[in-house]
Amino acid sequence: MASLETHKLAYTALLLTSFRWDFQPRLTTSKRQKRAMETSEELTVSLRLRLRKSRHGCQTCKRRKIKCDEVRPVCGNCARRFYDVKRCDYPSPLICQRQSRQLSKHNAEESIPQPGSLPTSLVPKPGGVSIDPTQRLLEMRLFYHYTQFAALELPATYGYTSKELWIDKVPQMAFQSDLLLDSLLAVAALHMQDLTPDDPKLDMAVNHYLDRTLTKHRYNLGCIDNKLEEPLFLTAFMLCITTWNLAHRRSPTTEYRIPTHVFALVRGCCALHRQYEKWLAQAGYDPGAIWLLAPNSALIQPNHPLLRDINQDIERLLDVFQINTMPTDEAHLYEDTASCVVNLYTALVLKMDNTVLQRLVFTMADRMKPKYVELLEAGQPLALALYARILTVLGFIDHLWWSRGSNNRDVLHYSIHGISNMMPPRFLWAMEWPLKALAGEISLTSPN
Repeated sequence: MASLETHKLAYTALLLTSFRWDFQPRLTTSKRQKRAMETSEELTVSLRLRLRKSRHGCQTCKRRKIKCDEVRPVCGNCARRFYDVKRCDYPSPLICQRQSRQLSKHNAEESIPQPGSLPTSLVPKPGGVSIDPTQRLLEMRLFYHYTQFAALELPATYGYTSKELWIDKVPQMAFQSDLLLDSLLAVAALHMQDLTPDDPKLDMAVNHYLDRTLTKHRYNLGCIDNKLEEPLFLTAFMLCITTWNLAHRRSPTTEYRIPTHVFALVRGCCALHRQYEKWLAQAGYDPGAIWLLAPNSALIQPNHPLLRDINQDIERLLDVFQINTMPTDEAHLYEDTASCVVNLYTALVLKMDNTVLQRLVFTMADRMKPKYVELLEAGQPLALALYARILTVLGFIDHLWWSRGSNNRDVLHYSIHGISNMMPPRFLWAMEWPLKALAGEISLTSPN
């Protein structure tokens, strides 16, 4: 994976090329030009006054306080600023008509002081909230659902409890950051959609707020200087959760695919973490909290039924696939991955907290070597078998939405059966252990 600095340079170059610079030629002082300037002065002044404001422009241009050309679906300013934007956030036609009717009344009463009026510096709502009443009502529902339900199932991390970080800290910051607000609404819409999958508005809301989050996140990532903005860091974490769930949506027309794009996103989030570790400590986070998860070898119970069973299963895999005959680099790659799998089940035996176990599975995407991910994407049987055993850990953890999904997006069942379908017929025996664990034939207290 390219370094963070490489990504920063690439984004900066892209942003620079997206701007259009218009230089006016230096005017001469000839008599002909002077006469033309004098005759058109009145027309120029009136044109400037007429084009100074855009009543029905998109919300992005209004927040930037620039004139919008009102081209639909994407205005010229947003097309240059965000290269992959699909649609600008325009106010509804009814609101535009209402604003036009009220504008003349407002101009007439502008000079009259209104008693008890609010100061102009007071902002009563976040900048990213839509002015469309219907859309704003949906956003209020999503915000409430996040604080009351979705945030309760997000993992504690970085020295904060789940309540301190996701329920107290993030919603307060979302009122000051459109980026974090959009990512919060995307997570809430996805969680609510799992509970009410028949609501078509929620599917549109997930795509809408995720698209806005990705666009703003890419832009802000290119603007990082010496200080990492806190909303940018938290949004990267929430994007990993959102894309993980979206990658495991069942579809009758498409085959299961290894979510390598989610692995890349997790590695990028971890790279951001390492790059700004000192900043995290100064901002009140505990940078080591996400990495200090390896089980203590002094507490390991080698005779535990589950641990003994998974060790025997891993030894059988490595023996039948004859890794001793593989090239040295490839053999070490599989041995390292097998060791990570055993560590996961060791953490289960030690009865670590569920959020710790989930972070172990989460950071596996960063612990996986790039070469192993390539073998996994290519459908190599041993790589698939080891990945299936990594995911099987989720079956031994109390159900939490962000890692397991729900209803028709059960990550565990969908993935294990999908990997089984990818496995060549002569290697289907390698999926026996994960399928037994999925069926409940293997538990924490008894072997198969």
